[in-house]
Amino acid sequence: MSHKNILKASLVFGSSVLLAGCSGWSYRPPMNGNYNTESMNHSRVIAKAPPAGGNFGQELAHDYAGLADFLSHSGHTSRGDWADTDYFARKGMAAERGEIVPPEDNRNWAIPLEQPYGFRTQMAQARVRLVNDLDNGGRDRFPALAARAQVAYDCWLERTEGDWVHEIDGTCHKQFVATLDEPERNLRGVAAVPPAAAKASPVRQYNVYFDFDKSALTPQAREIVDRAAIEVRRNKSSRIALVGKADLSGTDPYNLSLSHRRADTVRGALIAGGVQADQIDERWVGEREPPVPTGQGVREPRNRVVEITLN
Repeated sequence: MSHKNILKASLVFGSSVLLAGCSGWSYRPPMNGNYNTESMNHSRVIAKAPPAGGNFGQELAHDYAGLADFLSHSGHTSRGDWADTDYFARKGMAAERGEIVPPEDNRNWAIPLEQPYGFRTQMAQARVRLVNDLDNGGRDRFPALAARAQVAYDCWLERTEGDWVHEIDGTCHKQFVATLDEPERNLRGVAAVPPAAAKASPVRQYNVYFDFDKSALTPQAREIVDRAAIEVRRNKSSRIALVGKADLSGTDPYNLSLSHRRADTVRGALIAGGVQADQIDERWVGEREPPVPTGQGVREPRNRVVEITLN
């Protein structure tokens, strides 16, 4: 795993004592992947990845293969980044073999700023929430959502180690929170989905977030679109549904137009990524179907989104 931010963090604080604000972690965490075997294991995990729609282990293997593939195509050049690709490829192959593959422990990653921001504490608390949902029926009842939440959590740690400024609340974190919300609601008995129905029609959603009043892709949003395009190409998904949305901070006609531009942007990026244009269904709803209900005029980042659903 990459240690490139450790020196930067040390310079910010002037002391490694502040970096060790959360007991039990090392500012030189183990490097579990091997950049020398990245190419081989990346190829293997892609070749062995089960199709979507299986049990939790199969879904986990599928999604770790997607994460490894995403990392290998994201422009990384350092040995640490290649090692991360290799590491997640190994996790995918272990899941495919039926081994127990837990979500990452943040103590094994070079996450800075426990003081004063409590980044490691946030990650530890999120992991407790994730494991609780997995252990209380999530793996069996919602295997696709549970696997996607675990892989999004691991992606959050990996991305934050490399660029904490943007990634502590970046696309992987948002994907983790959005993905975990649905099975949690169902596990509590709200709009529960029968397990057989969930397995019969696996649906995958990627949320592409935009800056306020913008329709251009941020670097983080482009990463999510690229991951969705890789998923479509690998599984030959038959239909892709796009829904463009906006927050409630402007007028309804303006927000409808803005959500249209956002959906068009994502559609164009998917096509550039190898998705066939006739596979894509696109609509835009402006402020009328907000993921997070708010009052009029409220700037809510989670409502500035294009939802990509793969069927």
